[in-house]
Parts: sequence; structure tokens; C-alpha cells
Amino acid sequence: MKKRYTVLGLSVVLALALAVPAMGGPSNPIADISASVKSTANKALKKAKNAEKTAKNALNTANGASSTANSANSEAKKAATAAAAAQTTANTAKSTADTAKASADSAKAVAEEAKKRAEEGIRVSNLRIGTASPETGTNTTTTKSSSAECGGSEFVLGGGFFVGGESDKVAVHTSNPQVIYSNGWFSEGSAITGTPAWSIQTNVMCGLR
Repeated sequence: MKKRYTVLGLSVVLALALAVPAMGGPSNPIADISASVKSTANKALKKAKNAEKTAKNALNTANGASSTANSANSEAKKAATAAAAAQTTANTAKSTADTAKASADSAKAVAEEAKKRAEEGIRVSNLRIGTASPETGTNTTTTKSSSAECGGSEFVLGGGFFVGGESDKVAVHTSNPQVIYSNGWFSEGSAITGTPAWSIQTNVMCGLR
């Protein structure tokens, strides 16, 4: 019975402790602590929301920067491709010009030599065509050469060559008389890009006194 009264008394004291502040009495320490914790939690929540907003803004900025970078990279690749194509075109044009110049130089040399021989009283015997490389058609061998020879008592007045097939991808780097080893003309060329199918054939202008 005594214990029951004791518990009852403690209950009354606790009830009074909670009720006194409500009636204008002294403040309740438990209530004060609860209010302080709630205030702190609200502040923390507010900061967390602000941090989340800042993170979202940063993410949007990063996504925008990534998109811009990808676009710039794509444009750079297009520019590099265009530059490579332009370089290939330039190389091909240069090869064509070089081959045309070599042909023109060869034709000029033949004409000048023929004129010189004519002035010396030398008549032209004939134009001899050498063996083509390959002998028929074209192939993709990188470097090819061909020669043509004058016969008997003939001597070389001049010479030249003809490139068949994909001539725009080929450069003829040699077109000279081969008087050291034989009485004729020698031509040689090489592919400058890819593996073109082409052929080369030399001709020589021969004369007689």
C-alpha cells in the first residue's frame, strides 16, 4: 500500500511539473529542450534544402558544359576530316601536275632534239614504242618502269612515256635516255597514294644520219 502511495505521489508531482508552465508558472525544462531540438532540426532541414538546390544548379551547369564540349569535339572532328580530304585532293593535284610537267618536258626535249638533228642534216627514222609494264592492262604494283630502244645504226633523238589507268595517283620520277647500258629511253614511276591500278609505257624517237 505504501508503494502505491509513493507512485501516486510521483505521478502528481510530474503532472504538476508539466502543468505549471501552462498556468504561467516556471518554465518546463523538458519542453524547452524539445523546442530547441525542433528549431535546430528546422534550421538543418533548411540548410539541406539550400544545399540540394545548389547541387542541382551545379549539375545543370555541368551538363550544359558537357553538351558544349561534345558539340565542339564533333565540330573539331568534322574540321579534321575536311582538312584531310583537302590535303588528299592537293596531293593528287600536285601528282597530276608533276606528271603533266614531266610529259611536257619530255615532249619539249624530243622536239628540240629533232630540230637540232634536222639542222644537222639528220633525218628522223621512226618512233619506237617500248614494252609496257604490265604488258597488257593495268595492275597495282607500286613502282613500274619501261624502256624503248633504237635499233641498228639509229641513235636517240629523244623519248617520253605514257601512263595508263589511274594516272592522277602516280608520279613519273625518271624519264631519261639510257645511253650507258643501251641505245634507248627509260621511264619509271611510282604510286603516290593508295594502290592505284596503272601502267607505264616508254617511247623513243630514233634518228639516222
